[in-house]
Amino acid sequence: MSRFVLLAASAVAALLASAGPAPSTDGPPDGQPRVALPAGTFRVGDRVLVALDGWPAGVVQVEVCGNDGRRGALDCATDRASGGQVPATGNARMPVLLAAPPVACPCRLRVQTPSGATTATVALPLTGVSAPVASAAGSPPELALAGVHAVDESGVGGWFGLPGELTVRITLHNPGPVDVVEPPVTLLAGSPGQVHTMVAAPPLGTIPGGQSREYVVRVPLSATTLGRYEVHGLIEPASGPLPFVVATARHPWGLLVVPAALLVLLFSLPGRRRASATPSAPPAGTSVAGTPDRRRASAGRGRHRGVRR
Repeated sequence: MSRFVLLAASAVAALLASAGPAPSTDGPPDGQPRVALPAGTFRVGDRVLVALDGWPAGVVQVEVCGNDGRRGALDCATDRASGGQVPATGNARMPVLLAAPPVACPCRLRVQTPSGATTATVALPLTGVSAPVASAAGSPPELALAGVHAVDESGVGGWFGLPGELTVRITLHNPGPVDVVEPPVTLLAGSPGQVHTMVAAPPLGTIPGGQSREYVVRVPLSATTLGRYEVHGLIEPASGPLPFVVATARHPWGLLVVPAALLVLLFSLPGRRRASATPSAPPAGTSVAGTPDRRRASAGRGRHRGVRR
């Protein structure tokens, strides 16, 4: 009987231990990237361990947003965001410093890739936020991505794998009557699956209502850049994120053509020397002075002269 009581007590203890506080997670459904936080309430300035599961390999940005992140970057502490690297497994654990959002809570922790193509959020119980409540006056001004394209300006040097430059032209249009002021922009470049290099983005300034603006970004191309090369961008006006991807391809064919031409030249020169050094044979029926045939012909003419005497 006592043994049965001990076993029952052990089972109850195990159940109570497994019923402890679970991490906070309300991310996307299964099969989508997820973000989770430890259970509990946090304060501005705390450092917490954020769990990421099912993410694409590469760089991610983690930021604190007030107002439940309803207005995108306008509600988030983008300028004090944390960054991290997700390995090929898609799972990572990274420490994040909780910055104060620009507007009051309810708060969320937002995680996204630099292009904004993959995003997930989780509720963040945060205290110590002194920012004002977000204004509810009207809708945020809109901004549209009117066009983006890239041109490799490396010229002839690119044929030989020399360093060059990729020019990216971005056109933004403000269709509304309200000016859009300084929307955040992030640019990364690299080979497919390795787009980790930060690119200096120009300040976007003010895009007046009803007008368009074009921006030129110079992306350096190193001598090691081969094949497809991508630039991922993310512009975050209050109306919503504007992600884009442009690409070019570098194939230094000159590095193959020049050695091939040198090989052809090296193989052709010895053949020419042998051809010039070989004497040509005399035509049929002719003889060369000083040969035995010539001497015999001269002796025969001398004998005939003596007979006619």
